[in-house]
Amino acid sequence: MRQILLITLMALLFGAAGIWLVQQDQGYLLISLGTTSVEMSFWVGAIIYFVSCGILVWLLLLVRWLLDAGGIGRWWRLRRSSRHSSKTARGLLLFLGDDWQASSQILSQSAANSSMPQVNLLFAARAAAENKQLDQSRQLLERLKAEYPDAALYADLCLAELLTEDLKLEEALAILGSLDQDHKMVLRLLSKVYRLQADWRALCALIPTIKRQSVFDKEGLRNLQVEGYCGMLNKVANGSQATDQQKMLEDIWSTIPRAIRQVPEILIAYTDALMAVNCSDKGVLVLTKALKNQWHGQLVERFGNLQPKDSTKQLMLGEQWLEKHIEDPQLLMALGRICRHMGFLGKARDYMTSTIAIQPTAEAYYELSAVLSLMGDGKGSADMQRRGLDFVIESSGE
Repeated sequence: MRQILLITLMALLFGAAGIWLVQQDQGYLLISLGTTSVEMSFWVGAIIYFVSCGILVWLLLLVRWLLDAGGIGRWWRLRRSSRHSSKTARGLLLFLGDDWQASSQILSQSAANSSMPQVNLLFAARAAAENKQLDQSRQLLERLKAEYPDAALYADLCLAELLTEDLKLEEALAILGSLDQDHKMVLRLLSKVYRLQADWRALCALIPTIKRQSVFDKEGLRNLQVEGYCGMLNKVANGSQATDQQKMLEDIWSTIPRAIRQVPEILIAYTDALMAVNCSDKGVLVLTKALKNQWHGQLVERFGNLQPKDSTKQLMLGEQWLEKHIEDPQLLMALGRICRHMGFLGKARDYMTSTIAIQPTAEAYYELSAVLSLMGDGKGSADMQRRGLDFVIESSGE
């Protein structure tokens, strides 16, 4: 309100001053053009001049505004940006629709004028790779790095991921090795490459960093640990019978965190490795302790597969468990195997027969056939083999 009052007052003062100057009549201004002449007082001419200049300046500013941010220029830029944004959106929709060729072409062509050119080039590269044009994908990612250096990391990560999907693992590993080893996406891709290479030792060495950087959630980290450590244990179980295999196995076991040592998958892999290096006695101790804490069918099965130097305690433990788990088919099968290994063929036959009565399986029929064969019952052994084969055919038909 005060500003309006002040402006009004100033306008009145300047108006009064202008009228006073005109009334002084201190000279005149004559403008003659051909036969036409215009005469006015000097101050009237001066006022007309300054007002005209003011109007001209105002018109120039108005034209500049119309052509720049506030008007036609801004409208034109917005229209052009909208047109290229529409192309980007179309390219992304084609990407989602698996039209890789068209998607890559539209996204790459509209990148220069897009409001998000990095996104255009990244998705164009992915679309080209999906279309089996890995060389074109490389070129687009190199263009991204050259034109937008700040996006170089994402270009390298994208290329490493594409190479991994194409099973060019060594090349992907070389790229990832040159990047920040604490970056979550780098760690995630490294874990994937090591898994595909079955390089379990490298994967397990990476797990502490993965855990520290929270790359996976709790379940994902646990699954990664189980896969990595089981891979190392299975490599020992399936490896050659080297003289240092036992020490190697114990070294691996010592690196496994205590929190996951009782995971059934790891216990199974460890037990299989112990059997492979002729340490079944230790396997019996490990599984006895584990089964006291958790009853697990596969652990029971492995318990029956172990062949320690003296199976007496093994059989005694199994029969003690049978008092609590009377109709457990895995335990009955395990006891049957232990008895067969010990030469107690009658008990082995009874345990196998009970297993089939509770839960018939092809494996149970095979085990009973083997026991009957050892007992000299060729006809009974052949009958079990036939019944086992019939069971497999019926199961596959279902």
